Amino acid sequence: MKKLLTVAALGAMAFGGYSYANYYVSKEARKDVDDYLLQLQAQTGLDVRYKEISSNLFNQSLALNSVAVKGPDGVQFADIGSIELDGFNPVQPSDYARMAINDMTFMGPVVVEMQELDGERINVVSEFNYSADNGDADTKTVINAGKLADVEFSFAMTNSQALMALRQQFEELEQSGQGNLQQQLALQSQLMAAMTELVPKSFSFKLDNNGKLKDLIQRVIAEQGLTYEQFQQQAQQHLSMSPAPQTLRDAALGFIEGTEQFKVSVSLPEGTTVAQVNEQMMTLMGHPEELAKYFNLKASGK
Repeated sequence: MKKLLTVAALGAMAFGGYSYANYYVSKEARKDVDDYLLQLQAQTGLDVRYKEISSNLFNQSLALNSVAVKGPDGVQFADIGSIELDGFNPVQPSDYARMAINDMTFMGPVVVEMQELDGERINVVSEFNYSADNGDADTKTVINAGKLADVEFSFAMTNSQALMALRQQFEELEQSGQGNLQQQLALQSQLMAAMTELVPKSFSFKLDNNGKLKDLIQRVIAEQGLTYEQFQQQAQQHLSMSPAPQTLRDAALGFIEGTEQFKVSVSLPEGTTVAQVNEQMMTLMGHPEELAKYFNLKASGK
């Protein structure tokens, strides 16, 4: 019985300690978020406010609920049900991180400029995977814009350890507010050098019409004084003279005609750094079909 009570007491103490730690982390998270939003407002003029914030120490998650966004003019143009961050680690890059923007709706000046967004709920999910062992990193973002469109894009690379470490140093320097201009410039130079050593692996993009996308395209074209047929003719003329690969031109024309879906993807030779990619692009400049073959370009439109 004593052992059982001891275990129960230890469990209660552990839970109490975890609850306190979680409460402390929530307070620190609120301070960090508030500081960041103040910086964002100073830099962009955007005023972002939330009603509730919560964080979880166990799974490194953070959530903002009932978020309102105002422009520099003080007029609110967006409501967001919640913003969720998982794998949130300000100290070092996480193996997995996820951000979700849920139930975002636009209003006021945004809807006046783009009436197709009126009443639509926008949801965004972005995921990031990283391995410190080999530098593999990939990201995928999916945007659902209600009846307007779905957008999906992904990017994968490797050999990113140096870039991740330098990025972390740069963020720490900015947060401390103690770095001088010389230190910032030195880190920026190192960041640029690390980027040339990245090994990109693949990229993909997909756009799907959920019903109202063509209405948006037609309205924008009409505002330029063109009918859709005139726009199609101009697009055909421009693309016929474009230096783009044939598969990309065909995909663009297919999408302009059908406005249902557009997809494009590339995958690079294994182990090719950014510097080597840039060099190859210069070598193949003026030879779009060879360039498309080098990038293993695939594209379709309908």
